[in-house]
Amino acid sequence: MGHGLLRYSQTVPNDVLFYSLGTAEGTMARVVSELSGGKIQSLACSPNEENYKCFMAFGEPVGASFFVGPFHRLTKDHLHSQKKLERFTDGFDVILEDTTFQMYSANRRDQIDFVRQHLKPDGIFLFVEKFRSVDASDYQSREEQKNLGFKSHYFGTDEIARKTELVLNTMHACEVTLAEMADAVYPHFAHCVVTWNSGNFYGLAASNDAANLGRYLSAMVQPAIPLEYVYEPKPYHNLASWLRRQREVAEVA
Repeated sequence: MGHGLLRYSQTVPNDVLFYSLGTAEGTMARVVSELSGGKIQSLACSPNEENYKCFMAFGEPVGASFFVGPFHRLTKDHLHSQKKLERFTDGFDVILEDTTFQMYSANRRDQIDFVRQHLKPDGIFLFVEKFRSVDASDYQSREEQKNLGFKSHYFGTDEIARKTELVLNTMHACEVTLAEMADAVYPHFAHCVVTWNSGNFYGLAASNDAANLGRYLSAMVQPAIPLEYVYEPKPYHNLASWLRRQREVAEVA
């Protein structure tokens, strides 16, 4: 995704204003700003003061800024009131929500509506989220696949169990299905495409400008995910078309 954003920035004449909300210490935002030499002007946010300290550990990054606070406190008034953030007041070209909404609530429509105020009319909204399955057993089997086939290489069974209890169970209550996500996305955006999948996680890209969205998608390389972790809908399905086919199949059945 970061590589795709860098390539995308090379296809447009102006600076790309990029907002990465709730992504801990804002690593990707900081890196794409530095690697682009400031062509990508980024803003990251987190309510955790420690994340800001990590962000600033080696000095202020080129073209990158940080807001200490949750995404729902970053209003247009706040942007106007901060000298360092004034350049973002006219909106962002790209906004990334990376497993952030699911830490607060399942109300995707209002969450998207709030953040969308910061997006330019032709801008691109990227989502990376963990989604519920219609069939709970499908969800659980993908979790077990991840735990046994991936996490077990890096974490012990006790660590995996502890994370499941402390983080994942809480997060699960605020997850939505892909159909519910579509119901929240399409009132705001005409186009939404699946960009990535790994188990219960999916990446989506939405915009009202088909040409601009296509420019970003063409800048992305094929996701490097083992095929056994990739489920329907696969990249690069149009989300609305895929859901329509699923509903038609369900009606016939």
